[in-house]
Amino acid sequence: MKRILFLSLALAVAMTGFAQKHVLKMDKNATQTATFDRNRVFDGSEAEGMQFAMPEHMTKASLPDEYLIMTTYYDLQSNSAIGNRMTTWPDGTVSAVATWDYSGLNSYPDRGAGYNYYDGNNFGEEPSARIEPEKSGWPTIAAIGNGEIMASHASGVNVYYRPTKGEGEWTLVHNFPEVTWPRIVVSGPNNEYVHIVMAYQENIGTSADPHYLNHVYYSRSTDGGQTWSDPVEPELIDNTEEGMYRNQISADDYVMASNGNDVAIMFSGYTYDVFYLISHDNGETWERQVIARFPMEDFHAYEFNDYPTGMTAPVITSDNSHSIAIDNNGTVHAAFALFRWKATNDSQYTYWPANNFGVVYWNSEYTNEQGGHEIPLVGEWSQDAILFPELGDTIGYSLYDERVMALAEADGHQHLHFTGVVDEDGDGEIGYENVTGATWHYRSFGLTTQPALSVDNRGNVVMMFNTWSETRVPDLTGIALRGAYVVGKDYSGEWYDEYGSTINISESFIHSIFETFYTTAAARAYNGEFWTGFFEDDFQGLFLDRSDDYPNSNNGQLTENQFYAIKVVPDWEGWGLEDNEAVNPMTSMRVYPNPVQDQLNVEINASQASLANIAVYNITGQKVMEQNVNISTGINRPAINTTSLTSGIYFVTVKANGFENTQKFIVK
Repeated sequence: MKRILFLSLALAVAMTGFAQKHVLKMDKNATQTATFDRNRVFDGSEAEGMQFAMPEHMTKASLPDEYLIMTTYYDLQSNSAIGNRMTTWPDGTVSAVATWDYSGLNSYPDRGAGYNYYDGNNFGEEPSARIEPEKSGWPTIAAIGNGEIMASHASGVNVYYRPTKGEGEWTLVHNFPEVTWPRIVVSGPNNEYVHIVMAYQENIGTSADPHYLNHVYYSRSTDGGQTWSDPVEPELIDNTEEGMYRNQISADDYVMASNGNDVAIMFSGYTYDVFYLISHDNGETWERQVIARFPMEDFHAYEFNDYPTGMTAPVITSDNSHSIAIDNNGTVHAAFALFRWKATNDSQYTYWPANNFGVVYWNSEYTNEQGGHEIPLVGEWSQDAILFPELGDTIGYSLYDERVMALAEADGHQHLHFTGVVDEDGDGEIGYENVTGATWHYRSFGLTTQPALSVDNRGNVVMMFNTWSETRVPDLTGIALRGAYVVGKDYSGEWYDEYGSTINISESFIHSIFETFYTTAAARAYNGEFWTGFFEDDFQGLFLDRSDDYPNSNNGQLTENQFYAIKVVPDWEGWGLEDNEAVNPMTSMRVYPNPVQDQLNVEINASQASLANIAVYNITGQKVMEQNVNISTGINRPAINTTSLTSGIYFVTVKANGFENTQKFIVK
């Protein structure tokens, strides 16, 4: 099952990171026009006739370990962002899910959550059945203590749980009726808080002439997923028809992240702000942070009925794909891909696939000249008139790639960066003429898209994304294939995304003739090991979007799609934990009640997540009890049942990351 990629470390790939190095060959006539359906109703069981409007410096880097973890005929893994599909534990184990069907029938009767588990050495066999008892889709998974919790949608959203990762039966613990497309994460000192975000589309028209209002709902559990609060629309969003976001936030427009007591939900779409909601108290209270304002007048969101008085010129916004992660210091890391488009009328839009593309990286320590954290609109930065006089007051170009790079340069690339532009042929230009006329089969996604962030317990960041290839153009279509790349940023802020320091997954002969689309990652990484994943297909396009126009829809053929998991262990200088003194993750520890009769609570305040061993010794030094637990950032309170211990003096020792703390206690 495991494959080692035969990658050359002297990659002939140049990644632009500075404005003065970035040269674009732009075809301003390379446009696409598509009918816009703002309702975006997707049902994979009705694929026929579906219409979509959106559609080193690496000196001795370790080669990625690669695993084929499942094969599926179902190829629509997400409508927008593809996050929360992989989860990790501090002991090096991993779980992954995907929308799976291997029936070979375009009605997808077996569709549901395909699952696989990495035990620290290998993944298991590819799934032969879905987890759920009924036809389902779009699963999301999270680690919860030593167990795992998964949600997917069928008749509403169903939540499944099992207490031991990788084994045992899944139990349905809750159903949310009517809602769809969930994302799930877990937080809290004992993993007791579970958070879920979902979508609902309300038809206020008729079945013959539907008109949908998009809603986003949030719910949480405070007891590990057994009971749940009533789903509510977050007030800070106001996604109502007349509200701040005007029903523009829809299916799969969100991803989640958590660390300790921090929980974040990121939203991104090409018609509204790039922003996130964050809670520092496990979902009790929330704040909203805008990363990039929708660049038009005073709107936070653009409704097509605003045309023609609203949008008169193109704007550059997110292409719907995005990713978020939170490190142990509470810093939020976010990334989103770019997309240049404008409304043609109240039902159509035009976009420029070969003009302005790439991935914006941002973290919550970024500060603009006004003291806020947003990427400033054109005119709000003192250097705009000097560096970009041609933009004038065209705020719609606030995310123009050259401008983002200039802002990143002013920041020292510590908290803002622009990446994902791959000059594969090394000619100093980005030439994508061969994609003209073929991009709409990927809905609203841009040329470089689907960033997937993973952050480890030191603050090192790895990002996978997929992008069109300059050099891999099959004769059959004459249109460039997509490939997967990995770049990184170490905890000190140095980026590894230029010549010789990228990892080009598709350079391997194993993948060089295939199309890579959908890239994902586990948001949490441990000890310098980052888990990413991608989907690969023999043909270009999505079969679920099939039409009469090849190659836009997988040649009209139902084909196998392979889901690969990649363990990335970078060896850039200064990267990871191996070059630094080990850190004691336990900042404090106490036990109570003391004396104890039935249950001893071991309170551990942790500075980083870790696997901990808890052992109890009697007065003679004999070990009488032992258990392993995963501790997360913040307060942890694992319990010890002391009913089997005789009265007397005992010692409890907690070991984590090579360090240990010991406390004495008395059993009555």
